[in-house]
Amino acid sequence: MEKNPGTGQAESPAALVEVKQILSEFELEGVSLFDHAPVLRIQVSEAQFTRALQLRETIVDRIKPLGYRFIALDLDEL
Repeated sequence: MEKNPGTGQAESPAALVEVKQILSEFELEGVSLFDHAPVLRIQVSEAQFTRALQLRETIVDRIKPLGYRFIALDLDEL
């Protein structure tokens, strides 16, 4: 995916579709995503919160190349 020069931001909302696919690979379903470029905020259910924390490094490694500088896990449940 192409990035905007100087911003590191993904050019297309298709990045959010890719993020959902990545999270679904890790069986994190029903997540809410909020694009606050350059921050991606991920909100998961309370039941999936521990799993998301366990996968933190892997999730960050997979999502950052899509153009997000920061990936945040929302502490408020869905």
